[in-house]
Amino acid sequence: MTRWSFDAENNSGVLTIEGDMTIHHVVDLKDRLVEAFDKAERVTIDVSSAPAVDVAGVQLLCACQRFSIGRGKSMCLRLGGNTRFAQFLSDVGLAQDFICDHGKENECFWTSAS
Repeated sequence: MTRWSFDAENNSGVLTIEGDMTIHHVVDLKDRLVEAFDKAERVTIDVSSAPAVDVAGVQLLCACQRFSIGRGKSMCLRLGGNTRFAQFLSDVGLAQDFICDHGKENECFWTSAS
């Protein structure tokens, strides 16, 4: 369901979510996200392969962003070509106002800035 890769030189990691980000999976996803922030200062959450998302999944991402800011860490959300996920974010009122500029390959939705 998730895959973790860590870059020790940059103290950053990518948590790739390959399963659903729905209410049925948020407890497990929360645990993986907490582990990721325990290991890295900068975490990119890659949802480009997540087949489904619901409000519980989006709430988890919002909580994760606040969690990272509170600990002086940063979080990015990588949508990739996941148009279904992007459409759901738009449908629930989260316009892409927080795109961070890490270049096209590392484009993400949120930054650590509030």
